[in-house]
Amino acid sequence: MNTQETLTMVAFLLAPAFFSLLGMGAIGSPAIAILGEISAKTKKRVFFDKYGQQIGAMGLVLLILLLIVDGAAYAVALTKFPQYIHALFSLNSPLLDTFVAFGVFAFVSLIYFTTWKKMRTNKGLHMTLGMVASLAALTCVALAIPAKIAWTLSHGTPSETAVAAAAGMILPMSTMYALLTMSAAAALSAAYLVLRRNKDDFGRDYYNFSLKLAARWATLPMIGFLACQGWLYAVLPPSYKTLVLGTPLVFAWGGVIALGVVCMLLWILIARSASPLRLKGLTFVALLIFWLLHTLNIMTTINLFTML
Repeated sequence: MNTQETLTMVAFLLAPAFFSLLGMGAIGSPAIAILGEISAKTKKRVFFDKYGQQIGAMGLVLLILLLIVDGAAYAVALTKFPQYIHALFSLNSPLLDTFVAFGVFAFVSLIYFTTWKKMRTNKGLHMTLGMVASLAALTCVALAIPAKIAWTLSHGTPSETAVAAAAGMILPMSTMYALLTMSAAAALSAAYLVLRRNKDDFGRDYYNFSLKLAARWATLPMIGFLACQGWLYAVLPPSYKTLVLGTPLVFAWGGVIALGVVCMLLWILIARSASPLRLKGLTFVALLIFWLLHTLNIMTTINLFTML
């Protein structure tokens, strides 16, 4: 793949990556919301609970959008590629466990997000729902990577090197995408807080607190995500590393790391600011950079899969 083809692919992936980013925000929202709820319980500070509640409201919107987009995509694919879709959803499909985990996540998350106020007197049960939703979401991500790799390998006669590469890629890829969903949820929540500020109006002190919290919680998973990039490269066979370094893919992969660092620097500025509301514009800048990072990461993943 040459430079022009790389740029064309990036441009082609921007729109799907945007909806994928929103979907990751939906999947990561229960984990961030339950962190807020647990923190409110342990640290005895109501702002944590209020932040968790707002993440729940954002997660509900994103989840409904995710279900609509996925449903529309399924309907279109069923019309154009019926045999492929039937095989994908058959009992022999490697993605079946992923779909089950997603169903559990969607069902429990809907209950968790919509009962925040109704279950204020039963926080134990509500937090249990949040933990189940979070576990199902992360399980869905963890199962999706090996399932997609298995699906890719099933459509050819892979070499021993390809099988070894696939086995090595599973754990770092599953980990990095699980971390990315949590970072995406926190990053989206920072922009969501700014957009909802005038409508909800919970007070300047709350928004200063919650913006700093969102920035910190977006940064921490991103550190792990960037570490996974080195882990993923380290487990690739030598021949794959040569392919990466000898093509424009190395610039896309390097771009993922560079943009991740930029996002972290912007979030750290917000988190360390005495008046983060004055830097609210950076939440949207960081989100745009995150979108491009995710686009390049998708492209890198696709290219690694095509090597199998």
